[in-house]
Amino acid sequence: MRGKCKDHISKLPDDVLHTIVSLLSMRDAVRTSVLSHRWKNMYAYMSNLEFDWHDIISTPADSTPGTVCNSEVFCFLARLERFLACHLGTKVVSFKVSCCFGNMYARRINDWISFAIRKGVENLDLAFTCDKPAERSDWRIIDYYHFPTQLLLHGEESKLRHLSLRSCTLQSDFFDRFSTLSTLVLCDVNLAGHVEPHMFSSCSNLECLTLQWCFGLERLCIGDSLHRLKVLVVSLCEGLKGIELSATNLTSFHYKGDDIKLSFERVPNLGELYVMMKDTDVVSTFARLEKELPHVKSMTVAKSRACKKKLEKFVWFESLTIQEGPAFAGVSRDVQRISSVLGAFLLLQKFHLTSNLHHINCGCRCLI
Repeated sequence: MRGKCKDHISKLPDDVLHTIVSLLSMRDAVRTSVLSHRWKNMYAYMSNLEFDWHDIISTPADSTPGTVCNSEVFCFLARLERFLACHLGTKVVSFKVSCCFGNMYARRINDWISFAIRKGVENLDLAFTCDKPAERSDWRIIDYYHFPTQLLLHGEESKLRHLSLRSCTLQSDFFDRFSTLSTLVLCDVNLAGHVEPHMFSSCSNLECLTLQWCFGLERLCIGDSLHRLKVLVVSLCEGLKGIELSATNLTSFHYKGDDIKLSFERVPNLGELYVMMKDTDVVSTFARLEKELPHVKSMTVAKSRACKKKLEKFVWFESLTIQEGPAFAGVSRDVQRISSVLGAFLLLQKFHLTSNLHHINCGCRCLI
């Protein structure tokens, strides 16, 4: 008769078991509590906490954005807050919440943020709608959560390094409460208050800034105070009319949206550029970049209508992507026209041409 199998895993040190549990999803981590008495509270020491509406609520959200069943909301709240009440760890590295309701439960959401701040959170990721902004037909039905910047710690007291906010209102006077951030992502955010072009100037440690579907900002100025900024992404921000860049360490800039004024003052390390504006003239855009950004090596330009003006010489670009609308579709079949495009870029090594009907990818060492 064979003896009982020995549970060698349960005999491992606590820190090893905590590491094992940290690699599991929240749902599976909680399930380990039934394995044995040794595992009963292991999940309560997790340092990476993620509460996703779709994981906790089995039924899908109401098809109308911003509206959900009250019973589902109460279920989500109960499970999340029960977990926080049982948490035994002294540190929370990452705290992520994705739910389908906003400011109606602001007081309870504030308590979650306070919990994470007390635990020294480094990565805070909060999303308050389950719909997609691009598919939203009525913005008035969204009950934006008012993010409480006053709950964040001042200056060096804060451990926060990464902040991501979706579908909320953010007062622009956050000052030094964002000074420790290296990454800031704002998606579908209403920038409220007296919004200044230099509103991010206090984010002195920022390395990556992403603004997507944001509104309330008319001009964006990135100045010398953001000396660590390397990546800037601005996409589909309603009402934005101009961007001024003076960031010496900026290496990548992506812009997508309406026609706006782009000003490049001091961007000596900018190597990757993506610009997509409505009805932008590709040729004139290249002509301006020839004068302002002679050091750029990789560029993507997109526009909705073709321009048939003669191409000028842009000798320094090594990588080029051109995206065109239907009017340019025939170029993919016009070898001579493609040759004229490639011949304008004497150092070109990679060329991508995309139209609605065709896609060409040429990787070549010598084009002329």
